[in-house]
Amino acid sequence: MKNFVYIALFIILGSFVYNFISMDYEASFLGEENRPYIIGLGAGVCGLILCFIFLNYYRLKSNLENRSKQA
Repeated sequence: MKNFVYIALFIILGSFVYNFISMDYEASFLGEENRPYIIGLGAGVCGLILCFIFLNYYRLKSNLENRSKQA
């Protein structure tokens, strides 16, 4: 499962970079032609947050298992 999180993190970063590069910087930031890229950037940020939550969970999982065995 941890490998899946790393693969998902790589894909999310790739889509984040693609949406950031594909934006039309001469038009307004929230213009009609930039709206799909803004939504893609927002989805990328949400995906990054979820991946970091999963990675922190896997890092702390052994501590949680040890505490439950001691109680």
